[in-house]
Amino acid sequence: MKLPPLALVAPSLCPRCDQPAMVLDRLDDQRCAHCGLQLHRCGSCHGVAGPFDRFCGFCGHELVRGEERAPYWRLWMLAGLIPLVAGLVYGVVWAASHPVK
Repeated sequence: MKLPPLALVAPSLCPRCDQPAMVLDRLDDQRCAHCGLQLHRCGSCHGVAGPFDRFCGFCGHELVRGEERAPYWRLWMLAGLIPLVAGLVYGVVWAASHPVK
């Protein structure tokens, strides 16, 4: 059974084999010692990311260019939820005003 972390720390396990992957000594060959997966280290939180990750899943730091995401990068999801919530509110109000006979 995998337990949740005790503190808010960056991930240090290999995404493929779930083994500790924090020992990345050489810069030219950053691979998991257990399964050989090529790994990347986040420059912001020093977490371990897989070979196809563009952004760090923990802090949002961009691994390719090294830039952090803008604070409003998730506003697209909020814009998509507004019509959904409006529809639910409309449905509840409509159902309350038209009781079943």
